[in-house]
Amino acid sequence: MEEHIPISALIPELTPSRISVIGVVVFAERPKATQTKYATTVATKRYVFNFTINDDNQDSINVSCWGTVDYVTPLSDLCFIGAHVKISNPRVTVIEMKNLGFLPEVTSQHQLHLDVQYSSSITTYNDDFDYSLASALENSFHTPPTLKDPSKKVSVRDLMLDSRRCEGDYVILTAVVAEVGPILDFKFNDRKARRQEVKFVDQSDKAMFITLVLWDSVFQVFTTEWKPFLTIIQMTNAKVQVDKNTNRKFLSTTSRTILTIDPNTEEGNQLTSYANELNPDELMNIFLQQTQPEQFFRNKAIKQANIAALGDFISRISPGGREQAVLHHAMIMTFSLERAISVKCGHCGRRSGYFNLDFKSAPMCVNETCRNKESNDQFYFDFNISIGDKTGSMKWLRITGDIAVQILGQVTPEQFLSMSEDDKMELVNRFWFEFYEIGIQIEHRATGTKSLNVIHLEPVTFPKP
Repeated sequence: MEEHIPISALIPELTPSRISVIGVVVFAERPKATQTKYATTVATKRYVFNFTINDDNQDSINVSCWGTVDYVTPLSDLCFIGAHVKISNPRVTVIEMKNLGFLPEVTSQHQLHLDVQYSSSITTYNDDFDYSLASALENSFHTPPTLKDPSKKVSVRDLMLDSRRCEGDYVILTAVVAEVGPILDFKFNDRKARRQEVKFVDQSDKAMFITLVLWDSVFQVFTTEWKPFLTIIQMTNAKVQVDKNTNRKFLSTTSRTILTIDPNTEEGNQLTSYANELNPDELMNIFLQQTQPEQFFRNKAIKQANIAALGDFISRISPGGREQAVLHHAMIMTFSLERAISVKCGHCGRRSGYFNLDFKSAPMCVNETCRNKESNDQFYFDFNISIGDKTGSMKWLRITGDIAVQILGQVTPEQFLSMSEDDKMELVNRFWFEFYEIGIQIEHRATGTKSLNVIHLEPVTFPKP
């Protein structure tokens, strides 16, 4: 067997050059740039990368890598969740109290630190070299973290109905994967993000489910392997939150969360047997009824085509003149403030372009057939949004004119232009992650392109659970 030090035997007095630790990665974050006034270029920036490993004795420890992007990035590529790694020459320190809120709870009282100064390195452990150690590491990967606070352990029913489980609490839940949603791309505050929802059930109440929201791409990589009603997941230190639209509790992952796939515990084995007895179609019908809004299509003028889902709507779009459609239950993923205002002639209505900081009123209308040649510029909203649901997504929907003024709460383009950037962001922030009833008018142009204009947008209301 290859020589290495067990996690339980690590002490700060050990010389880094003599330390070697072998384990399986059970948690990993993406590399993050650290803020410093001296970091002005990519070459001078310093990055930090945190991950957690279990060894063959089922002890766990947090590991931190710090250095340039050229040092940290290759290490993060090796340390994906489930990887068997060998860590050489790390420094051993006592756990810092300030990090307890941001790293997973582990059995070790120490931390490992890797940096260039000590020639610390990570290599992928070769399973073929030692079959017994590889088998022990695989078993450790399916072993959940030690429960330091058993009171955090909950069932789906307790979590949904117990008022003592408040927003911001951290809980431990073992449940069956019921549905793996698609990964939706969002953009807010000029930052891109990817969001995914996974539904879970357990034995406490067959008619109840809890949703886990994943923002971290590190976890999203593994959801493609999760099979509905076959995969069991233990969520350790998942954060409780409340959806303001549906008034339902849901869970989210943080830097403290560890997801154990198919845990080799008694509870995990019981849930595996329970999952085999479930009727997936029956359960999904029950869940659909729970997530439906109380009413749809309050605007009777656009009830010409009731489309149940976005994916169905996209498949029905065909060349033609003008048509209208309604989306039942869509979420706004982007609400762009770039080129939010357009300019048109007040006489003929001819659009002259987007308003920007360099805009100057033209001396005359650009439309040669305009009867009134004198300039009479008028401003109007011309927002771009993208929407999505679990069946698909759609980009480049326009919200223009009086509809935009109504949606923004009677804010005019002139008032919008006088706002600060912070006030503008605050105005549109309330649209994030809301479910809407959206009316769309599709105009097919002679050039073969089409224009998608929002003619109705109103939040849907949900019954309280």
